[in-house]
Amino acid sequence: MANTKEKLVIGGLRRLLNGTARMSRRQAGKIGYYLLTKPRRFPEDPSNEQFLSEADQSTVHFNGTNIHCYHWPGKGPSVFLLHGWESYTGRWYELFGPLAKAGYDIYAIDAPAHGRSGGKRFNVFVYCQAIDQYLEELGFVPDYWIGHSGGGMAAIYYASQADFAHEPKHIISMAVPGELENFVDKFCEIVGANDRVKYGIDYQFQRKLDRSFADINFKEFVKGLKVPGLIIHDEEDDVAPIAGARCMHENWENSRLATTRGCGHSLTGPLVPAIVTEYIRSTQTASVELEK
Repeated sequence: MANTKEKLVIGGLRRLLNGTARMSRRQAGKIGYYLLTKPRRFPEDPSNEQFLSEADQSTVHFNGTNIHCYHWPGKGPSVFLLHGWESYTGRWYELFGPLAKAGYDIYAIDAPAHGRSGGKRFNVFVYCQAIDQYLEELGFVPDYWIGHSGGGMAAIYYASQADFAHEPKHIISMAVPGELENFVDKFCEIVGANDRVKYGIDYQFQRKLDRSFADINFKEFVKGLKVPGLIIHDEEDDVAPIAGARCMHENWENSRLATTRGCGHSLTGPLVPAIVTEYIRSTQTASVELEK
């Protein structure tokens, strides 16, 4: 539940956006687009500092700034962690323990404009470009890509597009919306923005990215995936409706769907790490059996 300060901020944004939209939908859209593509940076959680400090840390130069990179060496298989919007690598603290205990070789980056990485602007396409630059410098492609929300969007889009050269062996998609419009709708719902504002935001998407946010549809992108994967989604996700995950599962050949209840959009709690590690273990076992 929003505190008093958050309510004041949200109320101010609602008046600004809706008031501006009365005069100009496009001007209101500029403000909304700015807010959606300029993520807030939150202070790092001190409880996450220990596992982050244990990593080998480095930077990769990208688009005039630096992307902060982490590596926890292990015997394998290799895992690549991709966090979502307004998050950072520290969000993986619950999953890190089971992965490290299993001896996996773990890699992660802070997305552009997030965590310890530089930059001020963010969208899925910029995220994919940063991933591509990171993989080029890494010199190999980690086996399993695990992406939460916006990180899962980037993993799916990257692996489904012929423009990108690298491909994982598996993708684990966590709380990924069926379409980007789900996020825009949630933003408008939270701030109380009306349909004129939403129209203006879509106009800015088309002007800046040469596509409508309705075109950024992960239910369709998964049809282009050649790799198997796991979709994890909470039945009560109030940001990315579960219907999108079910449709992605239907459209993604050789995918599995695991649903939870009570874990929310963040998919917190011990159940999700257990699902992830079991999926990796089972696919590794199947791979060994096929090789015999």
